[in-house]
Amino acid sequence: MKNKYRLASSAFERETEEEKIELQKIYFISVEGNITEKEYLEGLSSNREELGINAKVDVEVLRRGKNDTNSAPKQVLELLEEYIQLRQVGQQNLLNDIPEEFVEQYGIDFIQCYLENPESIARKERNRFVTDLMKIGYDINYRKYLQKYNNELDEFAILIDRDMQTHSEISMKECIAYCCQKKHYKCYIANPCFEFWLLLHLSDVKEEYKDRLEEIRENSKVSDSHTFISKEVSNKAHHGKGGINFKKNYLPNVENAVERAKKFASDEDSLIENIGCNLWKLIESMKKYEVEI
Repeated sequence: MKNKYRLASSAFERETEEEKIELQKIYFISVEGNITEKEYLEGLSSNREELGINAKVDVEVLRRGKNDTNSAPKQVLELLEEYIQLRQVGQQNLLNDIPEEFVEQYGIDFIQCYLENPESIARKERNRFVTDLMKIGYDINYRKYLQKYNNELDEFAILIDRDMQTHSEISMKECIAYCCQKKHYKCYIANPCFEFWLLLHLSDVKEEYKDRLEEIRENSKVSDSHTFISKEVSNKAHHGKGGINFKKNYLPNVENAVERAKKFASDEDSLIENIGCNLWKLIESMKKYEVEI
């Protein structure tokens, strides 16, 4: 049975003094991978000034529990819509979102107090409340954090791999149609996988791999831990246990990746069958946004 509550994070407060600026526009993105995509997008967020993005514009990756491996396009979309539904209950009115059985168990006064002034409640009682909610997958503190944002200029998006081995053409087309035509969400796609976007930072793929594009398209397993593309990225960037090291490996070449990506497929429907990644559209959109005065 699908977990009703998937928005969850063990570490979501990443505000610094500089980031306490009042944001005007945020791109909320639900991603397929639980590590690499998140680290890359958070790298964009942390280095907005270097990328020529105004500080009042940001990207926020929606988090899910580390053991939540639901990553099919439909499930990535479900996470996004869980967040959108959370916004719709009303800013600062999280009480409307908390499961009814917990409202009955703890009482409205207790929950309201927790939401408005948690430090006024004994730590033991606070912890018990949070733990009881987490047993059903409801991360109240992360949801409380997310509800700080409710700007009408915000945009919503998913980032998914084509991954022909696991994602059918039908499921991809249905997801794209639902996002782009019915809901007007942004749909960022990497074909065959997100590592292709990383490779564009590290190489002029069109030239260096001109005789190996079919290997990229197939992206076969080459070892227990790597596909063809992830192995190429690993050879060039030497990712370690510390992650992708965005600032060192990718920040200097974001502009190169954008221009290189434009040589491949970028339209959502075209990306179902053709190599490419349209994440460059997010970066250009963020850079072009004119801050309202």
